[in-house]
Amino acid sequence: MKKVGVVVVILALCLGVGAGWAQDVSVEVVVEQAEHALLNWTAGYVEATGQAVPPTDKANTAQGKLLARRGAIVDLQRNLLEFVQGVRVDAETVMKDFMANDFVKTEVHGCIKRVEVTGSAWDGEIYTVTGRIKLEDLRRAVTPALPTKPVDRQAPPAPKKGNVTGLVLDVRHLPLIPAMTFRVLDEGGREVYSLNFVDRERFLSSGLCDYQTNINYAQGAPRVADKPLVVKAVRVVEPRNVDIVVPNSAAGKIKGSAYDFRVTCRVTVVKR
Repeated sequence: MKKVGVVVVILALCLGVGAGWAQDVSVEVVVEQAEHALLNWTAGYVEATGQAVPPTDKANTAQGKLLARRGAIVDLQRNLLEFVQGVRVDAETVMKDFMANDFVKTEVHGCIKRVEVTGSAWDGEIYTVTGRIKLEDLRRAVTPALPTKPVDRQAPPAPKKGNVTGLVLDVRHLPLIPAMTFRVLDEGGREVYSLNFVDRERFLSSGLCDYQTNINYAQGAPRVADKPLVVKAVRVVEPRNVDIVVPNSAAGKIKGSAYDFRVTCRVTVVKR
């Protein structure tokens, strides 16, 4: 069973723009974790482990160690596939639903076969490997099968001084479930932000948003630049808790922004 939570803590340097100061800010990453794999929504990767032992007749031999490593990679790939099938794509579907499409299935299996092995260990009996695939690669695999697809859009000119440069959505008080795609709605159910508003390549490379837990860090992060609009969500849409509802007043500001940060996906979601 997967569990969404905050399990890893790192330190990030938060720079004060124009103030000449810096301070350490504790930044916790948002992860979705199962027994043998996890999805790091903040850093944008799926990671898993695999283990294997050498054949009985090859124990304590160099060949046995090599065979154990090969077996561990196969186990790693199996665990990745099992986990990836449950990754939530939107409020209604998970990756397994899209893998009925031959193209998506082929692309996902290709990602898993090309897994980057990031760590390995051999204790004389068991070989353990750790590997990652990028969330970007999963977005590229599933996008052709999405009912709503992002299109190529011309990036807006750089924001002028004083323009809003991005959006920080504060949903720390709500039971939000992260997903590869989601919608931001006003209180009347009208879309304010979704795949309909973004450039295809920006979505593929960086996703609709990044997920953070520290509101102070999020407001100064490079993704939303130096003057983001900070909005506290009204609610999430039940029962999936993926789509986000914002006040009508905030929706008006988002749609009326002189710099359309939506095209370049300059959005951060802050959850607990």
